[in-house]
Amino acid sequence: MDIPRIRVDNIDDICVLICYLIYSLGCPLSKSQLAEITSLEDAVNFFDFSVALDKARGHLCAETDVDGEEFYTNTPKGIKAAKDLGASLPLSVREKMFSEAVRIYTRDAMKKKGSFLSVRYIKNADETCTVGITITDEFTAKKKYYIEVTAANEHDADLIKQKLKSDPKAFDKYLDVLFAI
Repeated sequence: MDIPRIRVDNIDDICVLICYLIYSLGCPLSKSQLAEITSLEDAVNFFDFSVALDKARGHLCAETDVDGEEFYTNTPKGIKAAKDLGASLPLSVREKMFSEAVRIYTRDAMKKKGSFLSVRYIKNADETCTVGITITDEFTAKKKYYIEVTAANEHDADLIKQKLKSDPKAFDKYLDVLFAI
């Protein structure tokens, strides 16, 4: 069954989506990252996105400088909007946008840090967490694996994240053996 295309046209909904993306990844995102994430399948018109980001700036999102580049974080009102109103976004929108956010954040983080493993998670409405795990090939820098795992709660998601980050090479080797690559 094909999942219908996403389309978010309402400026207030786009503001909530921006807050939700920042909250779900748990880290600041740049304007270009947010634009790329929300443009997945033309879900959000770039000009509507720009208007929404301007509207959210200072009220729902704060600008912060990270290594000379401007990034956005949620204000307390942005966090509340992400938690309260984020659940009102259709599940298909949240899942697709989260997967795209993990992909883009991971790609950019790996370029900067030279890391080959990234683990991010998002808390779902039912208190479970979806953990996104990305491993790139250390030599080609291409995505090798992307896995989503559901954890019972945030505590379990944190444990998964800590365990994977403690020995990423062992996890990579395990997947290679499991999938016989």
